[in-house]
Amino acid sequence: MRRGFAALFLCAVIGLAQPAVPEAVQAQVAHFFKLLAAGEVERAYARLLEGGPLADSVQQAQLVEQTYRLHERYGLPLGYELARMTAYGKSLLRLAYVGLYGQQAVVWRMHFYRSPRHGWIAIRVVVSDSVEELQ
Repeated sequence: MRRGFAALFLCAVIGLAQPAVPEAVQAQVAHFFKLLAAGEVERAYARLLEGGPLADSVQQAQLVEQTYRLHERYGLPLGYELARMTAYGKSLLRLAYVGLYGQQAVVWRMHFYRSPRHGWIAIRVVVSDSVEELQ
């Protein structure tokens, strides 16, 4: 009986497992945070948003300015970690990352779309030093 329950539980856990973040998205995010850690904010956003609707937009300029203000306040990021991933079908992802700064966590929410023509592109980015953004 115990073995049957354990096997059933294991199957349920495996069935509920979230899919992994696609490698192409992982690479984009890793490069983004690497550039941020080097203080290259404009280049970080240019690369992350390349090919998407936010590239060279007013929103991109606002994100750059907001990130510079965060860096003035908290310093450069020391790392990052994935806090949450939600997949909407196979072509839309909502990711929440925690930027690891010296004295404050910064929340980055990113939406990626798998375009049939361009592959994975960032279509929305929100940054906040309010951890309530993770709720």
